Amino acid sequence: MQKLVKTLNGFSHGWLWLTILLMPILALAGGLGFQVAGAAVGLSGLMAWAADRTGAQYLKSAWPIWLLGFVIWAWVSTLWSPYDASLLGGNAAILFALTAALLFFPVVILTLPEAQKSILIWTIIGAGLLGVLLLLIDAVSGYALSLLGDPVAPGEDPVQRRSDAEMNLGRGQVSYVQLLWPVAALLIWRVKRGWVLALAAFLGLMASAHFNNLSIVLPTAILATGFALFAAWRPKLGLILAFALAISSLAFAPVLGGLSAGMDAEMMRKIPLSWEHRLRMWAYSWELIQQAPLIGHGFDASRSFDALTFRAPDGRDILVMSMHPHNIGIQIWLETGLVGICLVTGFLLALLKLTLKYCGSPLRAFAAAGLLVTVATSGAATVGVWQHWWWALIVLSTSLLCLLPVEDTDN
Repeated sequence: MQKLVKTLNGFSHGWLWLTILLMPILALAGGLGFQVAGAAVGLSGLMAWAADRTGAQYLKSAWPIWLLGFVIWAWVSTLWSPYDASLLGGNAAILFALTAALLFFPVVILTLPEAQKSILIWTIIGAGLLGVLLLLIDAVSGYALSLLGDPVAPGEDPVQRRSDAEMNLGRGQVSYVQLLWPVAALLIWRVKRGWVLALAAFLGLMASAHFNNLSIVLPTAILATGFALFAAWRPKLGLILAFALAISSLAFAPVLGGLSAGMDAEMMRKIPLSWEHRLRMWAYSWELIQQAPLIGHGFDASRSFDALTFRAPDGRDILVMSMHPHNIGIQIWLETGLVGICLVTGFLLALLKLTLKYCGSPLRAFAAAGLLVTVATSGAATVGVWQHWWWALIVLSTSLLCLLPVEDTDN
């Protein structure tokens, strides 16, 4: 039995090392590979835990129940969704399986031998800084790295290929604005004046986003930094405020839809097209939310609301609902209703209790608050709530906080 446990632990640790080493490449390739890497690490961690039942004490609380309840409710809502998808083989079923596996991701880090943890920390720091450098080079060079790794195929539209490279790079930048929080905390802990390198990494990422015309990274990083610094000063209060922001962005998301509905067309034409598109999506979503406020329209229903268009200044007709509302709070309301919002709010409140227990040190509070606000902010303007790569990325980023030192404080 002991040999089996050692083998399974070695297998899970191997997947973890591979994931960390590939972080820069996965981000540069668009981030979608994080879901495969996260599933592999989580599933191997589950098998290792099943063999010896140690290392998962963090699961002995209410938050996994709330989280699984939310995912199961989203899965059940497939039954009344207008989007045609298989109940057992669709995205909702895959999301449930992925979530169950990701719960055991931290086990893999917690069971690492101490000697390996030290090496892993330096590897994470190196992968973090290298990733920012590659993203910056790709953005400045006009996607040279992306096109080198995946060149335009014979007969392929080069304009479309560049558009795909721009989108992939954007997802990579969204990935790294989350991953940089544990990297920054590790730098501050392990490197003299590591905060200088951490600041340089964030500035480099902001620059890469600027060259890629991705506007969300700059305000996300600035807002998250404010919360992170406050949490480093007052850990308990800082974490509570960060969770309050995250919960409010979900619970009161329909307010954003209502405000968007009140914007007149003339005012919308004075803002960038990408933000005009978002305002129109949110206004349309507000109409849909009012039609089914309790249980929502069902999982992935946003994909089916593709009949409404608007005329862009350049004459193009653009779909108002572009796959999803680009706001996770609005999407949860639209597709799972008040029931879904209550479940995800219960999850965050239960997670707050665990976070206050394990992130009492200024350094852990700094990283946890920064990461949470980053997730909430990017989720409020960019990603879809059911995107598997994003869930895996959040768990990866959160799990890396386990490598930070634990200090008992009364703050």
